[in-house]
Amino acid sequence: MVVGGGVAGLFAALALSRRGNRVTLLEAEALPECASPVEAFELWERRGSPQSRHSHAFLARLHNGIKELAPDLYAELLEAGAQPLPFSDLVRGTFENPELIPEDDEIVLLACRRITLDWVLRRHIEKSTQAQCRNDIKVTGLIADRDEATGLPRVKGVRTQAGSGEVEEIQADLVVDASGRNTPLATWLNEIGSAKLEKDSEGCGIFYCSRFYRILDNVETPSLEGPIGGDLGYLKYAIFMGDSRIFSITLAASPDDAPLRKIRNPDIFQAVAQSLPTTCRWVDSAIAEPITDVYTYANLKNVRRHFIADGQPLALGLYPVGDALLHQNPISGRGCTSAWVTAWLLADAYAENPDDPLAFALAMDQGVNRELVPWYANQIEQDRAARERSEVDVRGEDPFAFQREDGSVDPKAYMRSVLAHGLVPALREDIVVMRAVMRVFNMLEDPRDLMAAPDLLGRVLGVWGRREEREPLRMGPDRGEMIEKIASASP
Repeated sequence: MVVGGGVAGLFAALALSRRGNRVTLLEAEALPECASPVEAFELWERRGSPQSRHSHAFLARLHNGIKELAPDLYAELLEAGAQPLPFSDLVRGTFENPELIPEDDEIVLLACRRITLDWVLRRHIEKSTQAQCRNDIKVTGLIADRDEATGLPRVKGVRTQAGSGEVEEIQADLVVDASGRNTPLATWLNEIGSAKLEKDSEGCGIFYCSRFYRILDNVETPSLEGPIGGDLGYLKYAIFMGDSRIFSITLAASPDDAPLRKIRNPDIFQAVAQSLPTTCRWVDSAIAEPITDVYTYANLKNVRRHFIADGQPLALGLYPVGDALLHQNPISGRGCTSAWVTAWLLADAYAENPDDPLAFALAMDQGVNRELVPWYANQIEQDRAARERSEVDVRGEDPFAFQREDGSVDPKAYMRSVLAHGLVPALREDIVVMRAVMRVFNMLEDPRDLMAAPDLLGRVLGVWGRREEREPLRMGPDRGEMIEKIASASP
């Protein structure tokens, strides 16, 4: 039984079905039937998944996993307009005659809107697996008894209520909670006598806004040359390629930066996008037209729920996946990829331990700690550093001035300088650095290995050491200039 019909639930249903299990998926929303992803984009509100209306990056680990484990699904995504974005194409816009290696073939992103992925995936599951998808059914609680061997609650199914008001109890050997970041899992566990579900939670320090555009008919799509985004300290931005000649732009800033909160206004969003060197040509009225309002996502947190406590799961026959288990700053674009990884961890652990729910839960925990937690911890570190940088910018201080008056070095300012004046320009000058960063970004390599590599660190510090010899890399206006642009664009 999979609770939740978002991407995590759909991936779980697919993986479990491919492993030979009989699966029922319950979705609380009454989704209308749509004949195409374009129609779904217009009609599906997805109140339980507001991020579906925002930009998405489908990372290489997800692209490669779908292509390898579900090639029929991959073909259907391409038919719906999704496009692979190989590393080789990206670097040719940055480097002249780049030296590629065989491992570069693994770095392929998938350009596709989130609702297009959901639409294709749902149709694929309904027609290509034995899974049953039921809409407009809300799970209200768990059915459980007490396991004699362990003393833990043993989940045997779920209690539901349909939109019509009909109440039903559904039995299941395994219940998968894919109900998202606002999961009622803690309440469900409390009701069956489980120990308390603990969680780590830390604010991301940003809000972000997304807007979708369509390339005009008979107009050639601009080429992706160089970085597709940038970090100005006070503002992050990026372009996200979609399907059907549609792309989106996302702007992110600190919720405490009052002038920047105005980017939620469509006129101001457009003015800001026009002032950024990476996005300006994409939003030119001769190239593209906006097709949506500006969608805002706020109150963002990095959250990890600890379903294993003191070496034991809180309940047997139950496990959370996707955002219900762990979610992080969406600016990293790791959500859907993490959901895919968790779904196949789940299917493999259940296939190996079909009759041992304790061993299944412990195997899941080991897999999550190995395959997902390093990127979660890395994101928390990045968010803390970004909040500190934003505070320095708001105070009007130089965030890269690392030499103190007493001759000592401010380590945080030094690291900011190395990243901004070493790593960022190195991404344009050194394909080895760009390759390493892209492999970590795409969840192909552990982030802890990035700057620990002596050769890579030496390359970055070499570029940083020449920072005075080149023109500063200008990725957009400084905060003062941007505030003036916002003020002039304000209605």
